[in-house]
This record gives sequence, C-alpha cells and structure tokens, in this order.
Amino acid sequence: MYIRQLSAPHGDSILDAQFSLEHRLAYRFAVLSAESVRFLGAIYTKKFGISTAGWRIMSIIGRYEPIFPGVAAQHCTMSADKLTRAVDRLVQKGYVVRNTDEADRRRVILCLSSRGRAVYNEVEELHQLMEAKWRQALSQEENTVLDSIMDKLEARAHDIFNRPPETEAGGAVRTTRRAAATRASAARKRAVA
Repeated sequence: MYIRQLSAPHGDSILDAQFSLEHRLAYRFAVLSAESVRFLGAIYTKKFGISTAGWRIMSIIGRYEPIFPGVAAQHCTMSADKLTRAVDRLVQKGYVVRNTDEADRRRVILCLSSRGRAVYNEVEELHQLMEAKWRQALSQEENTVLDSIMDKLEARAHDIFNRPPETEAGGAVRTTRRAAATRASAARKRAVA
C-alpha cells in the first residue's frame, strides 16, 4: 500500500508531524530491537561465538524444531542463501544438526544438537528476563493491550507488505520484474498448449 502524499494548494506538500522519524513505528521498533541485539548480542557472541544472524536462526530452530530450512528462513525473514551460510557455521560449531527427512529423502530438517539446546536454553532465558524487565514498565492491563496492538500491527503489516502495491491512478497494479516474468512464462505456456 502506498501512502498518498497530502497536498496543499499550489502543489506544496504537507508533512504530518505524527509520522516524523521519531514517531514512526518501524523506526521505534528498530531502535528497541537494536538495543536488545546490542546488549544480548555482546553476551552470546563473546560466550558462544554466535553472530546475531546465527542466534536468530538458532532461536527459530529451537522454537519450532524439527524445521525445514525454507520455513526457518521465512520465520527469520532471511534469504535462503544467507540462512544456509549461517546454518553451515552453526553446524561447524556443533550447535545445529542437519537430518534427512524420512518422508522425503531429498529434504533436510534442522534440529539443535544437545550442545545447541543447552546454548539455546541459556540465551533464551536471558531474552525472556530482558523481556520481563521491559514489560515491567507496563501494568498487566497495558501488557495485554500491547500484545493485542502488536497482533493487529503484525496482521496489518502482512496485509500491506505481502500484496501487490496499487498505484494511485485507477487502481492499476504496479508490477515487479518477477511478476512480469511469471506472466510472460504463463503466456508462453498457453501459446505452446
């Protein structure tokens, strides 16, 4: 979804202070996330030799194991090639195990090793303690409201960012190269058929 620029007479733009940098949701979430990563990252990088990307993957595997690499990549919003490199490093460190899927021997399943599970439990406990400290700034009712608001924002973000964007004029859909290539491929298949 594209936000229409508010226009004043004579083509001047009107900027809404409500949406200035320090008030933008994405910016504020990014600041909170960066603070958390900086604090906890220093601990798990120094103690366990795990990068921030590595921890993101370990946390996904630890939460959802056994898990396919593609599903893990979706959960941590990481490209498949970046995930593969990070998983390779975690396997080398003995934190993650790649197993063959018994149902489909062409597929790989990721699990934490016993060593990886011990690290996961220790770091996850730190994350949960920090989360509890953050939430102490809010009452129980405010925490409940915050969770509800976050659910709504996540759903809205999914709605906004996971559909084709519309242009202002006539609702025509702007296409990406991938969408254009997909349509061209489908047209070629129809032409052959």
